[in-house]
Amino acid sequence: MNEVHHAAIASSFEELFDGYYFREKPTDQTRLTNVEYFSQHLRSLSDYSETIFVCITPEKRAYVNRRPVSWIDGNKQIKGIENRLGLIVTEHPIEDEKITTPQFIVKDSWVFLLQLTAYLRNQFTGPVVAITGSAGKTSTRLLISHLFREKKVLENRGNHNVRFAIPLYGSKLLSAPDLVNLEISLNALNSYDTGSMSNLVKPTIAIVTSIGEAHLSSLKNTETVALYKSKIFEGLDQTGVALINRDMGEKEFSILLEAAKKHTEIIYTYSLTNQQCDVYVRRMESHREYTEIDVQFFNQRVSYKMQTASEGMIANSLAALLTVWVIKGEIKSVLEKFEDFHSLPKILEKKELNLMDGKTITLIDDSHNASVPAMKNAIDYFHQLQPFYKGNAILVLGQIADLGDTGPSQHEKFRIIIEESTADFIFGYGKLFQPIFQTHEAKSSIQWFETLEELQKAITDKMNEDSLILLKGSVTGSDFYKLGEQLKKSVGR
Repeated sequence: MNEVHHAAIASSFEELFDGYYFREKPTDQTRLTNVEYFSQHLRSLSDYSETIFVCITPEKRAYVNRRPVSWIDGNKQIKGIENRLGLIVTEHPIEDEKITTPQFIVKDSWVFLLQLTAYLRNQFTGPVVAITGSAGKTSTRLLISHLFREKKVLENRGNHNVRFAIPLYGSKLLSAPDLVNLEISLNALNSYDTGSMSNLVKPTIAIVTSIGEAHLSSLKNTETVALYKSKIFEGLDQTGVALINRDMGEKEFSILLEAAKKHTEIIYTYSLTNQQCDVYVRRMESHREYTEIDVQFFNQRVSYKMQTASEGMIANSLAALLTVWVIKGEIKSVLEKFEDFHSLPKILEKKELNLMDGKTITLIDDSHNASVPAMKNAIDYFHQLQPFYKGNAILVLGQIADLGDTGPSQHEKFRIIIEESTADFIFGYGKLFQPIFQTHEAKSSIQWFETLEELQKAITDKMNEDSLILLKGSVTGSDFYKLGEQLKKSVGR
């Protein structure tokens, strides 16, 4: 598969897929290297002429999401820019005679995306990495892309990893990447519609980063989470590789291991502590600006440094190392790259702020999202860094979303963590944290706040020179995610 082949693919659409051309057909010289279905993503392009725009109807969008969603019909999204596109795929022809861009008319645009992805994937011979887990998907994916930064890597935008997302990125194989690196949510692995998207992606490497208390609004327990996450292995063939984080419950690990064995015999495990694993951490030494990690990697011992090195991030780095080794056969060439790795905004994003009065504080914004294991990991990282800061250590926790009826009991798990924390101040936000924090209402260092404004003022009041502040909470279910930016605007410069 290569770009020359893709230049002619549009002229073969009628033979390859279910549909027909309306009026004009593309020529053999038509070059197509990109696919989009949301017009806002065209804004980053200076030239749309190599882009296929797939028009998705609101009804089809709601079908994929299994619920009503706000979505503008694709034909309307591209109104006024139709002639700047390379090809339009739609269920309803745009009959305006001024539109000269070829239109491929299909019965179902979603099915077309699935067909196009399957066709392109069957020809692609490079490595394909698929990542899932209750926590760590995005960071692991970003680490892998960072270690392969000299290559052309096809990956998700942000953490766009649901069922609706995967065929979009699969169809972007038109761009002829060197490596495909996708994170895949539980939503894309369930049995709905076409079933596990792993069967479409067909990974050569499938990774499970963690199993923990997430998705409990729709799933019974963590064993059920493991069962669904294990579907990431369904797309592997016998030459494929399964990578599993061993740091989870025995039952959950057994579910994953048995599922992987059904598809491949090549299974590697990694751990922060378990020396029976193929790869494990021998030593972690924290400093204010970085952590040095000493790793046993099969029969060799290697070391590297990371600027943001929570235990979760270190575990993710082991998965990334294994991925490099499977693809390249060595890891020494990438060890120095760990030191300048930065994740997405609001994923343990560490920023030094200069206050109006001349003081300096360090803010760690981890409000990108939250699960029970991710919150525990962030709190541990905060405590790990605390000795290196002379000012007030302020721990700020927003409630965790997507726990359903288990929400109160899952938040109760943080009661002892809060009581035993060495933070100077611990502030809570969200109704699910209210009963836990109000138990300690007589203790001024542990407080719950009803509004973001009150919370922000309390944080600001307790800041002093060389303070360390951690914000950790879910991006959905409340306005907690706004806190980091509001603090930066109000106190920093």
